[in-house]
Amino acid sequence: MTGYPANQMFSPPELPPYLKNVNILQPVVGAPNDEELIGILSVIRAAQKAAEIPGMGNCLLISRLSEHLFDVQMARYRSKHLVNTFPENTTYNPPTLPAHVFVQLEPVTGAPSEEEAIKVQDAIRIYNQFSSVPSMFDPRVNMELSQHLFDIQMGEHTQRARQSHVNPPPEIPDANLTRSVETATNPIEEPTVGNTNSTGTGAGVTESVQSARNASVCDAIERSNRLAEQANRISEQANLLIERSNQIAERSNQMVEQSSRPMEQSNKLSEHFSQIFDRLNHHLEKSNLLAKESTKPVEKLGDVLGNINKVLVRIQHAIIRSHKGNTVKALDCLVNEKGETPAISNITGTYTFADFMMASESPLTVVIDGVSQESFIEDDHLGRFLRFYGIGNTLFKDASSTELSPYIEHRARANLSEYLSSCLG
Repeated sequence: MTGYPANQMFSPPELPPYLKNVNILQPVVGAPNDEELIGILSVIRAAQKAAEIPGMGNCLLISRLSEHLFDVQMARYRSKHLVNTFPENTTYNPPTLPAHVFVQLEPVTGAPSEEEAIKVQDAIRIYNQFSSVPSMFDPRVNMELSQHLFDIQMGEHTQRARQSHVNPPPEIPDANLTRSVETATNPIEEPTVGNTNSTGTGAGVTESVQSARNASVCDAIERSNRLAEQANRISEQANLLIERSNQIAERSNQMVEQSSRPMEQSNKLSEHFSQIFDRLNHHLEKSNLLAKESTKPVEKLGDVLGNINKVLVRIQHAIIRSHKGNTVKALDCLVNEKGETPAISNITGTYTFADFMMASESPLTVVIDGVSQESFIEDDHLGRFLRFYGIGNTLFKDASSTELSPYIEHRARANLSEYLSSCLG
C-alpha cells in the first residue's frame, strides 16, 4: 500500500533519563528487526513498572510507546504477510515456548478462532509473570509472542474487511466491471491500468470505476486495521487500570498530599530516581569486583594453612621417630592432618593398633628405627585406618566411604605398612 512504503521511518517518542538507561530507542526504517522490537518492548515494560511508583507514572508516554509499537509491528506484518494473494491461506506459526509456560500454541491458518486468540493472550500473560526472573524470561520469546498475537489479529481483521467488500454491484453486468470487482477483492494486488476496450467510451468509465473501487477498498482496510488495533490497545490499558485500582485506593492519601506540591518536584523525583539507578549499578559493579578480589586471599590462605598443617604433622612424626627404643606401641602416637590420634578419631571408631594385638592371623609389618616389627590389624579395619591417614584414596568404593573395593585387602595392607614405616623407620 502506498501509505506504508518500504523505507518509511517510524520515530519513537522522547524518553526520560531513567528509560534511556533501559534502552535508547532509535528511529526504525521499514520493517523492524528482532533487536529493535525487543528494545521497544523492554522500554514499555519498564515504563509500566515505573508507573506503579507514586510520581513516576506517565500514561501519555506509555500510550505513545504503544502507538510506536503498533506502527513497527504493522510494518513487519505487511513485509511478511501482505504479499500473499490469498491471506485466508496464510499460516501464522507461533514461537517455541519454554517448559514452564504450560500453554500449547498451534499454527493458525487464516483468521484465528476465539479459542486460538485467547490461548495466545494467556501465553503472553503467563510468560510476562516471569519477567523479574532473568533465567526464566527471554526477551526474544516475549517479542515473538507479541508479534504473533499482532499477526493473527491483523489476519482476522484483513479477512473480515475483504469479505465486506466482495459483493459486486448487480446493476452493471459489464465484463470489464466484473474484472474490476474481482481485483478489488484482493487489495494486495496492483490494479491493472493498461487494459483498454475498443468498444467505446464505456471502457474508460469502467476503468475509472475499477481504480476508484480499488483505492476505496484499500483505504477501508487500512482504516479498519488501525481502528481494530487501537481498540485492542485501549482494551489492554483498561485491563491495566482495573488491576491497579486497588493500589490507587490504598495510595489515595499520598496522592492528595502530592497534588499540593509544585510540578517541578515531579521532574526532580524523576531525575533523582535516575541517579539512584546509576549509583546502584555503580555500587553493584564495585561490590562484585571486591567479592572476586576477596576470594583470592582466602584461597591462598587456605593453601598456606594446608601446607603448614602438613609440615606440623611431619614434625610430630619426626619427634616420635627420634625417640630411642620405639616399639609398635609408637604407632598409636602418630597423628593425622587433623591432629588426631587413632584413639580419639571417629574415623577409626577409636580403635588403636594395640586393640589388634591378639589378631595374629592379620600381621602388619612395620619398619621402626631400621628394624622390622610385627603389628596386627584386621581386614575389616584397613579402610578406616587408610582413610584416617589420608592414603590409598584409589582403593575405596567411593570418595567418602571407608569401605574398600573387593579383593584389594593385600594392596591396602601394603600401603598402610609403607606409610607407617616412612613415619617411624
